[in-house]
Amino acid sequence: MKNNFWVLFFGIFAVIGTVFGVVAYYAWDADQYIRRNGVETTGTVVSFNRNSKGSSAPVISYTTQSGETLTYYSSTYSSPSAYDAGEEVKLWYLPNEPQELVLAGIDSWLLPAIFGGFFVIFGGIGYGGFIWLWRRKRRTDWLNANGQSIFTDVVDVRYNTSIAVGGKSPWIIVSQYFDPNSQKVYTYESSSIWFNPTPFLSREQKIKVRVSPTDYNVYDVDTSFLPQMGN
Repeated sequence: MKNNFWVLFFGIFAVIGTVFGVVAYYAWDADQYIRRNGVETTGTVVSFNRNSKGSSAPVISYTTQSGETLTYYSSTYSSPSAYDAGEEVKLWYLPNEPQELVLAGIDSWLLPAIFGGFFVIFGGIGYGGFIWLWRRKRRTDWLNANGQSIFTDVVDVRYNTSIAVGGKSPWIIVSQYFDPNSQKVYTYESSSIWFNPTPFLSREQKIKVRVSPTDYNVYDVDTSFLPQMGN
């Protein structure tokens, strides 16, 4: 699992984001179905239901085409209230199921907006992450085919505390390269290593790094000399 951390991490976000997106779509589609096929009329706010947080949801009285007076109890709570007592509210109901209705305003778009927002957040992280992984693999493949090798000096081995799985963070190898032509020093960090690589590094260890011939900041650190993790 640890070797595939990013695939698992982004996969979880992508799945959660997809679920939110599906819920948002079906909530929006159900609203649009009633608007397309329902009867448009006007209801009146007759009272409010309040929750323990002080938010309120309107209670709407409306009359169907057959003359039947019905009451709709909104489940959309807000503070302050989105409606006033006695306010007339446009609504649509299904002729064969007059209790199935949608109100104009916040009651109809709030749920799709909330779930749509979660879709953007979670889906953006998940699917955006997969795009990042794909681009990183493309970069690595390109560097292997077109890059040049430089040999860098190990300067540090440390935890990457920005990542944690099961309470454990991976290690990274930090190395440096001095370019005599430009008189510049470049620092490179390896990808995540889920065991301490220190015992496998000698004092004079050189790490091969593949770099773009035109930009030494585009690179891939070769850690293939390390053993595979057993568990």
